[in-house]
Amino acid sequence: MKMRFNTQDAFMQSMEESIQKNVSLATYNTFRFAYHAEYFAIAETLDSLKKLLAWANHFNQTVTMIGGGSNLLISADVTGLVIINRLSGINAREHRGNLVSLTVAAGENWHQVVAFAVQEGWFGIENLALIPGTIGAAPVQNIGAYGVEIKDVLARVQVIDKTSGDVYWINARDCGFAYRDSYFKGKWKDKLLITSVELSLKKQADLLLSYGGLSDRIKGKPSLASVFKLVCDVRSEKLPDPTVLANSGSFFKNPIISQAIHSDLKVRFPNLVSFPFEDGFKLAAGWLIDQAGWKGKQYQGVGVYEKQALVLVNYSEENAEPLLELEAKIKQSIFELYGVELEREPVQLPLTPLIETGHVEATN
Repeated sequence: MKMRFNTQDAFMQSMEESIQKNVSLATYNTFRFAYHAEYFAIAETLDSLKKLLAWANHFNQTVTMIGGGSNLLISADVTGLVIINRLSGINAREHRGNLVSLTVAAGENWHQVVAFAVQEGWFGIENLALIPGTIGAAPVQNIGAYGVEIKDVLARVQVIDKTSGDVYWINARDCGFAYRDSYFKGKWKDKLLITSVELSLKKQADLLLSYGGLSDRIKGKPSLASVFKLVCDVRSEKLPDPTVLANSGSFFKNPIISQAIHSDLKVRFPNLVSFPFEDGFKLAAGWLIDQAGWKGKQYQGVGVYEKQALVLVNYSEENAEPLLELEAKIKQSIFELYGVELEREPVQLPLTPLIETGHVEATN
């Protein structure tokens, strides 16, 4: 439904055609939960995004920006203005030597960008193939797979200040990247929106194949294209297609524990799946959940995916309450069995004092 504003301001009147009221978000999140946005708009250009932010500031409305909605858990109606990020555009610059700068607007599909880079013969992001979502959400989560994270290839990020409308670049080293984390999820979440990213790729590079799931399936001398295809095949085998079965991909982060706790767990669980990480170890959350007996379990209209225990799926629910209950049951079970606390990976909307997620500006 189109909304009408009680104002004579010419600029605000001009926004009437681009902002709607009480719009369902079911098709804008891959869990397909049918909550509504109080106000809703789609930003296809940087100029239109600036105007939408100006409208929100004028009417004192909070702003939530959604990309592909694939790393998102909407659990209630979202107040304020929800902006769907459809900023588009790709620009490549080949430098002397081995480097290629790839600048991509935040609304572009991540996997399609990976496929484009592989087609051009540029190395660096092939292990991140088939991760759903948009480019703009990738730095927020510091997405990663098979030994590669976006921080490894990210040169800088273009942002817009929600209040002032200023647009500027931030170097990747200043973004506070950590495991599935960044300043965009923390201290910048109420201030900045990502509008573009610049990736630093290579014309020639060694392929990273040591990660489990890839190394045991490589035959002969792999090419860039063959690794890309292998990653796509492996992910397709393990993870459900969100267009077929509603899900947000990996629902839990892999817990990071100290060496002392790891040693104790290894005595109690000799087959524990873990990987050295910084000064400690990273546990395979999917293995923990599987061994606790949750794999393939269904709870009301949601459940744990039968092929990968790390993924929670929505079979038929229109609201998130059953999923949140299932999440709580799994967390309690894992803590009681292993003494390890699981942390959710998807960002939750909206933020409330009772739910530890806060107000979000950018999601997958």
